[in-house]
Amino acid sequence: MATVRKTRNPKTNNFTSILDQFLKKYNLSVESTPLQLRAHADELDAMLPDWKARKHVKEALRRRLFKENQIEALVPDKRKKKLTIKERARYCAKTGDVWDIWLHASDLAVPKNNTDEAIVAASSCVSQFRKELAEAGVDPERIDTYAKLSELTRASNKIQQRKLEQGLSNPPKTPKHFSLEKGLRRIQSIDIAKVPTMQDLADVIMMLSMRPAEVTTLRIIHYEPGEIPPPEWYKPGYSWYCTGYIKNKGEAKNNPEPRQFLSMEKNPERAKELLTWIQDAIATGKLRNPVYSISGKRSTGVFSKFLKPYGITAKRLRKIGGKHASRVHSGQNPTSQHLKLLSRIAMRHKIDRFDSGMYYAEGDTSDFESESDSNDSLELGPSEAQASTSQPKNNNYDPFGSQIAEIDSMLATL
Repeated sequence: MATVRKTRNPKTNNFTSILDQFLKKYNLSVESTPLQLRAHADELDAMLPDWKARKHVKEALRRRLFKENQIEALVPDKRKKKLTIKERARYCAKTGDVWDIWLHASDLAVPKNNTDEAIVAASSCVSQFRKELAEAGVDPERIDTYAKLSELTRASNKIQQRKLEQGLSNPPKTPKHFSLEKGLRRIQSIDIAKVPTMQDLADVIMMLSMRPAEVTTLRIIHYEPGEIPPPEWYKPGYSWYCTGYIKNKGEAKNNPEPRQFLSMEKNPERAKELLTWIQDAIATGKLRNPVYSISGKRSTGVFSKFLKPYGITAKRLRKIGGKHASRVHSGQNPTSQHLKLLSRIAMRHKIDRFDSGMYYAEGDTSDFESESDSNDSLELGPSEAQASTSQPKNNNYDPFGSQIAEIDSMLATL
């Protein structure tokens, strides 16, 4: 009877011989740069079955006088992949080694798969890594040299440009559940004496055109000039502003200029009351934070799961809110340029970004809504009707430039 031979794991010296053959095959030595070594890391990793094998290979590399950054490039520590982007940046700032910056940037640049979404996500991670490095005090020149991956950025930009062009030609439909009429009815019927639900959270996000990360940071403030001279950002006749928006967080630190307040809820006091109600519920644990899990880790899964049946994301919900706010405040027979400008104000974009409005197109609701339903949801005040009729009704109308002052004065009366 023939005996079956048992397979055995290679011994330590076998891993050493594997390493020697590998180094000889690709002509790698202590003179090789981490960049050259990293190019062969995946192939070597496939030859090492477990963490013990990687440990033996690292020890063999140290005996051969390889430096730590070279060892990390050829046999990267897989445990570091569990670090957050901020933790990676702090680690690189602590070590001060430029190759650590490059290695971590390279790890973040590897997409999970070859889909467009994964490539864009990888580029976003690398971009966030650069921001965290800057906040950690790393020299900007080092960041640009070792953490700026141009090929990945170009690939991501091409994908986003293609999707942008497709979206402009075929704007997505607004779900009927989040139509202007239904959204306003739910917002007006909210009872703040009750504990808010995920639906209430979504409606308030839509009402204020917020990003999920802004739910806990956004503030609606009231300012009336008195004896003290008003600040530079104050616009005569205008009282309500927003602070705490995330997009220009770095800019806000250097120039904390509030943006004009505009929302689906016309009454700013009521809008502030609803926002505070949601924020208090999140702070006391009665409502789930749309960005972070209970343990404090970043997680948008719960809120995304709530929106999934309606076929939208939090990003689209914000755009829908901006579109609705522009319709609420536009008056009768508004021009398309007027609506775009109001939408940009509602979403707290910079007014000097003249082209930004075109990137936030939203189609009509996915289900048919009667004309009477849409008209019933918009109650126009005298000032709005007057502002609307003052707008030129020709194709050459340009609301930008000198018209911005006119829009500001119109908003001050809302």
